[in-house]
Formats: sequence, structure tokens, C-alpha cells
Amino acid sequence: MITPLPKIAVISMLFVLLAQALGGPAYGQDRLDSLDAVYRDMARPDSIRYKAAQELSFSLIFSDGPRAKSLILKAMGQAQKEAPDSKSYWELYQNLGIYYDVNQQTDSSFTIFSEILEKSREKGWRAMEQRSNNNLGMSSLNSSDYRNAIEYFSEALSLARKNPAAKETDWVNYLSNLGLANQELLLYDQAIKYHLEALAIRERSADSNGIAISCANLGICYNLMQEESQAIAYFQKAIHHAQLAGNKVLYHRVHDNLGSLYIGMNEYAKGLEMLKIALDTSDGFVMDPKMELSIVSNSAAALVAIGRVDEALGFANRGEKILQDYPHLVNYSLTLTNSLAKIHFRKGDFDKGNAYLEKYQDVSKLVFNEENAELLTDLQVKYDLEKKESQIALQNAELQEKNAILQRNYFAFAALGLLFLLGLGTFVYYQNRAKRKQELLVKDRELKVKEAYIQASLESQEQERRRMAQDLHDGFGQYISALRMYVTQLKSGKAKEELKSELVSRTDSVLDEMSREISNVVYDLMPATLIRFGLKSALEDLAHRINAGQKVHLELDFGKTLGRMDELVEINLFRICQEWVNNVLKYSGATHILLSLSEESGRVTLGIKDDGLGFDQSVFVHSKRNGWKNINTRAGLLSAELSLHTEKGRRGTELFVRFPYVYRVN
Repeated sequence: MITPLPKIAVISMLFVLLAQALGGPAYGQDRLDSLDAVYRDMARPDSIRYKAAQELSFSLIFSDGPRAKSLILKAMGQAQKEAPDSKSYWELYQNLGIYYDVNQQTDSSFTIFSEILEKSREKGWRAMEQRSNNNLGMSSLNSSDYRNAIEYFSEALSLARKNPAAKETDWVNYLSNLGLANQELLLYDQAIKYHLEALAIRERSADSNGIAISCANLGICYNLMQEESQAIAYFQKAIHHAQLAGNKVLYHRVHDNLGSLYIGMNEYAKGLEMLKIALDTSDGFVMDPKMELSIVSNSAAALVAIGRVDEALGFANRGEKILQDYPHLVNYSLTLTNSLAKIHFRKGDFDKGNAYLEKYQDVSKLVFNEENAELLTDLQVKYDLEKKESQIALQNAELQEKNAILQRNYFAFAALGLLFLLGLGTFVYYQNRAKRKQELLVKDRELKVKEAYIQASLESQEQERRRMAQDLHDGFGQYISALRMYVTQLKSGKAKEELKSELVSRTDSVLDEMSREISNVVYDLMPATLIRFGLKSALEDLAHRINAGQKVHLELDFGKTLGRMDELVEINLFRICQEWVNNVLKYSGATHILLSLSEESGRVTLGIKDDGLGFDQSVFVHSKRNGWKNINTRAGLLSAELSLHTEKGRRGTELFVRFPYVYRVN
């Protein structure tokens, strides 16, 4: 019966558990390719690129070490150039320490982790300080320095639990590693307690990689306690979750441990099947020499036990080649040398058999002496561990007391918060009420302004009606009286033929005058040209009428105009022009008027300039006359801005009307 050394089984798991240092998962190829693409994309921010490099290199440490190291060093160089002493640089440096620890360069890894711990304390990087303590614990554990390992793991756990914002997943790795330290000290009951606590947390968070690690450690503990059924169940569960998480290192190591367990139970077929899977690297896994030595040694031992000596010799020779390349692994060669001795005895080569048997005894003495020396240290460590456990229990009690105080404070703060919210709600209510009142005042003012516009418009219309009535009464009244007189004379039979001819001629003249007067009245009401041909033609007609008197010259300047605008826009513009030009003709004594109309960038500008006498603008604007009110009313209907430039005692006046207008395409 082959019983693999516990030391091989336990240490075979240490490197896997270094994956807990950052708490990151083992990624599939798609995820690795995605991280690589992000890191190579120079257009992305440096912080994102270095984060991708950190995650990618961490995952590669356990599957492709040389590539991981190359990536870490390259990214560290870039980070140091672009942002010296940045957090990104130290996080990448941390991965380099993990790489060295996985590859058994513990002195280098310990130095790196110590530097990072000092820097994280200096910078106040609490999360990195926790990870640094954990990494130093793992490095100490790999160096069999269990005292320091326990100190570092306990410090990491204490820091995590002191953080009120921390979650249980933030310290689960430290629990698992404390379990591993107890496992190394052969304190299996305590180790199982820690591993089960870690497993429960990882199952709640559905962390397949963490579940695989906890199950593998539990399998080792139960195996060393010779509770094989428990060990097999946990090993199988570990294999399942390692495969889900893509953790190739753990997947192969657990197959090695499960194979060793089956062989110890004399179930050689199952054992060899597990070892075959462990040794199969067709999935791209790069195996470290210690794992390979363990697998080939167990395979050789199993094959010797079932009489397949030649096959056993092949595995044994492979193991010897590993020892030649890595002589420091001699302490892990007991199973191999024992198998070689049996193989040569079975083949009848007693000299070689005896030589390997003597070598086996020498290695056994070496291991025994080293383990005895370690045992003396372990006794002290066990005492220190019990002391540490008491301190942790005391800390837990203090934490519970602090939590109770925090809970009381929470209720007090909650009450204050409710009072604050009540006060805030009251303030918001009155603020909204004041705002609503202000909005109502604004709307009231707007209504009053609109009412003023309507009133001005009505007054303008009433004034227009009075003017029209006066014009009709004064103009047409005398014409009608004259016509009535001429018709009466024509109807009497006493008029001579010559007088009748003259009366007809006078009647015709009166009718012509009436026609012209009607035309003028109609023009004042609504020029037909404006309706039929638009504003430009109406203004040209206005200019023609004024220029016909030869006293004042009205000049028109049409720049970038739109063509036909909305009818109401054209009517209001024409009335403004008509009103202002009439004012100029009546009061200024001007001889030249320039009327310009243009449109540019969605704004229409009407300008009326004259060379007449100026006037006091303030008196004019506040006058009770209807002319300026009419102009203001029509400008308001256009949403226009009015600007008037004039000065009493100086010649020249300018009026500008500007408003936005968007030409509508029919």
C-alpha cells in the first residue's frame, strides 16, 4: 500500500492558495484576450490599461509564468515613466512578488511584499496594506515560518474587520489562510473550522474559484485525518469548481491528491486515472517541477504495486530526471526512491535495489531531522497560536461592543436624520409655495401687459374709425352737396343747353375727385398692393405717392429680404412704416427719408432715417399721442425690439425695428 507523505500533499496546495492574495478569479481565454486588448489599447486611460495588465498578469502567473513576468515588468516600466510612485505601479509590483513566491523564490517575494507593506502604510492604501500582510503570510508559510505567517494573516484579518464598510468577502481569504497555517501545524480540527467558515462565505457569494480552494484544503485535512470518504467528497467538489473557474493549477493538483488518496486505499485503477488526468497538459497547463515529481512518483508507486514494473520504471526515470534538474527537491523524493528500490528488486537487479534503498534511508533521516527541528518550533508556534486565538476572541468581543455602540449611534443619527428631512421638507414646501406665488405674479404682469397691448390696439382702432368718419364727413359731404346741386339744376327744364353741358362737365369732375378720395381712404384702410403683391410693392407704392408731391424724397433700400412674409407680419411692418413716415412728414421738415428692410441669420431689420429736426426722445415716448403707442403695439405683436436715435436741436432721426423671423416653406 502506498501512503504519500503528508508534506507533499499539503505543500502542493500552497502555491494554489497564493491566488487568494488579490482575491481575483482564474479567467477563461476569452476574458484573458479581452484584458490583453484593453492593455494594448493606447487610447484608453492609463489607469484602466494598468488595471487590465494587473488582472491579466495575475491570472497568467498560475498558467503561463514566463509570459506573466514579462508582462508585469513591461507594465511596471511604463507606469514608472508615466506616473512615478503611482498606485498602479505598486499593484503591478505586488504581482511580481506573487510570481516569485509561486516559483519558490521566497527571499525575493518577501522583500517585495515588505516594501509594498511599508509603502501602503505611508500612502494610507488600506486595501493594499491588507493584501500585503496576506502576501507576507503566504511567503512565510512557504518558507515554513509559521509564526510570522500567523502574525501576518491575523493582522490582515484584523484590518479587514475594523473597516465598517468591509464585507465578509473582503476577509474570507485571510480566514482560509489561517486555516492553512493550522493545517501545516497539524491542528486539523482548528484548520477545518477556518476552512468551513471560508467555504460558507464563498458559497454565499457564488465564488467558484474560492469554493474550489476551500474544498481542496478540506480534502487534504480529512485525508490526513484518514477520513477518506469526506476527503473524496471535498476533492471531487474542488475539481468541479476549479474547472468552472478555469483554475488549471488547482484542477491538476487536486487530481494528484485524489489519485494519491485512491492509491492509499488500494483502488489503483481510480488512482492511476486521476494521476493520468493530473499529468495531461493538453489543456495548455504548464506544470511546475514539484507537482510533476509528485505525480510521477505516485504513478510509479501504483504501477509497482500492481506488477506493471516496466511502466513504473518509465515514470521513475522521469522523476529522476526532475531531481537532476532540481536537486533542491530531494526532500520530496521519498516515494520515488522507495519505488525505484522496489522496481530494481522486482527486475532482479539487487545492487541497484540496495543502492536506492540506502538512498531512501538517507533521505528519510534528512527529512526526519528537519521535521524534528520544525516540530520544536511548531510547539512554540502552537502556544503562540492559542494566545493569538484568545486575542482574536477578545477582539471579537470588543467588536461586538463597538457594534452595539454603533447601533445606538445609528438610531440617534436616524432620528436626527428624520428631523432634518422633516425640516428640509417644510423648507421645500414653503420654498415651492413662494416660487408658485412668484410665478403667479409674473403671469399676472404678463396678463396686464397683454391687456395694455389689447387696450392700445382698441384705442388705435377707435382712433382710426374717428379719422375715417372725419374724412368721409369732411371730404365726401361737400362732394355730395355739389352733386345734389348740379343734379337739381339739370332736372329743372329752365337750364339752357350750354349750361347743361357745363353742369355735366362739373359733375364728371366731382365724380373723379370722389373716386380719388375713395382710393385714398381705401389705401389708408388696407392698400390692395400690400395684400396682392406684398410688403415690398406696398412700400414702393407709398414711396411713389410721397415722391409725387416733390417736397420730400422717400428712398427705399431692400437688402437681404425674405420675399413674401406672413400676412400679419407684413401688415404690421407696413403700418409701422406708414405711421412713422407720416410723423416725419408732419413734424420734422425733412427733405429726405431712407427706408431700409433686410433679413440676415433669421433676424429682420427695418430702419427709417430722415434728415429732419430731432426731438426730445423722452417727451415723445411718454406722450399721450397714439402714434408711438400704435408703433409699440405692433412691435409687440412681432416680438420686436425698438430703438430710437434722436436729439433735440440736431438734424437726423433713426428708428430701428428688429425681430426674429423664420421663413416658412409652403
